[in-house]
Amino acid sequence: MFTVVVLAGFIGIALGQSVPCGVPTVTPITNRIRGGQDAIAGSWPWMVLLVDDLGYISGSAFVLGKHTLLTSAQHFEGTNYHLADIDLPNWSMYLGSHSIKTEAQHERNYTIKSVTVHESFDATTLKNDIALIYTNEEIVYNEHTKPICLPNPGHQYHVGQMCYLAGWGDTGNDQDEVLKQVGLPILADNVCSKHWQDYLSATELCAGYESGGKDFCGDDIGSPLMCKDDSGAWFAQGIASSGGDCTAADEPGIFEDVSKYTQWIKTHMTAAGYPYEY
Repeated sequence: MFTVVVLAGFIGIALGQSVPCGVPTVTPITNRIRGGQDAIAGSWPWMVLLVDDLGYISGSAFVLGKHTLLTSAQHFEGTNYHLADIDLPNWSMYLGSHSIKTEAQHERNYTIKSVTVHESFDATTLKNDIALIYTNEEIVYNEHTKPICLPNPGHQYHVGQMCYLAGWGDTGNDQDEVLKQVGLPILADNVCSKHWQDYLSATELCAGYESGGKDFCGDDIGSPLMCKDDSGAWFAQGIASSGGDCTAADEPGIFEDVSKYTQWIKTHMTAAGYPYEY
């Protein structure tokens, strides 16, 4: 495990919690359209815009608790960069954001207290591509900032189920500046295995289209693949990891299957002093 500390089946409602997980105040668009579209402001209230110490958009994360975000390990570990060398105090995390150019009414900037990268993350194969971010400040929940639900181990999803991904990734259009969303169906493992020889069916899931004009963008890494449960709550079933190319959109994307890491997430949240509340 790499850890760096910066000095400075029901709708889940926890005991003492008035804000349920996975239930946005603003209803998201879930109609099936070709290609991505602008999300309605506040409809995915757990989305977090990650900006690095140089001011560049690194990707996305999502809210699990009042001090905890979940994302891809790729933001902090790679073949030629390492968590210990990253200037975490100068990263920014924008919650309640919608446009990358205009500050939203409910938007707030948070700073990083510490990051825990999965101890078995492999930057070459992207196995165990998952990381927890802890904030210095307590996250303030409002209509545009809320947590998404964690799936339990073995949480059921099925091939063909329509899930959604949101992000601020570069679409190649300079006019795109607001949060985008795209509907991506769950695909069988053998579909991704056919496209990607390094697909890991034990810990990853496949979603998207083989040639359907829809995909997440390369810098949407860390965004959640959001699936709606029968209860009406939204769960983070996946984390965007690789295969995303929204300009070509001719192959499915690969996501870490969050349900395979639920216990790891809960264990490390508890160890950090921020136990999962739902």
